[in-house]
Amino acid sequence: MGKTWGFSINEKERMELERIITDEDLESAFDFLKRVLYQKIKEMEKPGSCFHDIKKPVQEIARPVRKHKELGDFS
Repeated sequence: MGKTWGFSINEKERMELERIITDEDLESAFDFLKRVLYQKIKEMEKPGSCFHDIKKPVQEIARPVRKHKELGDFS
């Protein structure tokens, strides 16, 4: 069985997606896929990548939280 990918979008990205769907804006939809979703997936593929909200406590983690990446930080 293949991998299952999970990722988060921030409020700004959610609002952008909502606008794209409401407007049925195909050009913006493709741009959103390339710029937001694809970039998050590519980042997750890197060795040692681990994403979660660093502001929330994490139980039973094998390495310090400071080494983890913050979700949605692709600017």
